Amino acid sequence: MLKTLNTYDHDLSIQWALCGRLTSPYLYLRKFIIVLEFSGSGYVWIPYSIIMIAINYPLITEAMRYILLFTGLMFDIAVIGTTKWFVRRPRPMINHDDVLSIGPDKFSFPSGHTSRAVFLLFYFIKTSFFQQIPGLVIISWLSFVVASRILLGRHYISDVLAGVLFGIFECAAIVRLSPFVIRLVFSIFNVSN
Repeated sequence: MLKTLNTYDHDLSIQWALCGRLTSPYLYLRKFIIVLEFSGSGYVWIPYSIIMIAINYPLITEAMRYILLFTGLMFDIAVIGTTKWFVRRPRPMINHDDVLSIGPDKFSFPSGHTSRAVFLLFYFIKTSFFQQIPGLVIISWLSFVVASRILLGRHYISDVLAGVLFGIFECAAIVRLSPFVIRLVFSIFNVSN
């Protein structure tokens, strides 16, 4: 049963990697999908959170949402990196000769872009982070980031589904840990709660 599911996952993932092959009729979409991939990358969100912490540093209460965002991103790296190290599932073969493959690792399970996108989605909704941007726009963008993982052949479908579950777990954990993080930061900066 498990072998059948794995075969189905593999075959369907390769079939849906529409922008992963240089011979694909959908190659014209590849640049757009790669931009989406990069927009959900830690290479974007980690520097963004650090810059926003620095900008808002004089008002530590204003910087807190960026500190919590940074904490969540670091938590994502720790959880996903550890899981990938233990599981060590190779990425799909279609991804192996792609010089534009974004990411510091060569392992596939779970999808870190997906876990990050889902974490960001729930974090943005929970904290009203981008109040001026309609929720539907954020949901659509992050959904396309998740889809990019399969369309570019970076991950198997099961990697992406696991990434969704990891992202939900990470957001729930950060929401639960946020009072502790806030108290810690406020005590460091001697700010009353």
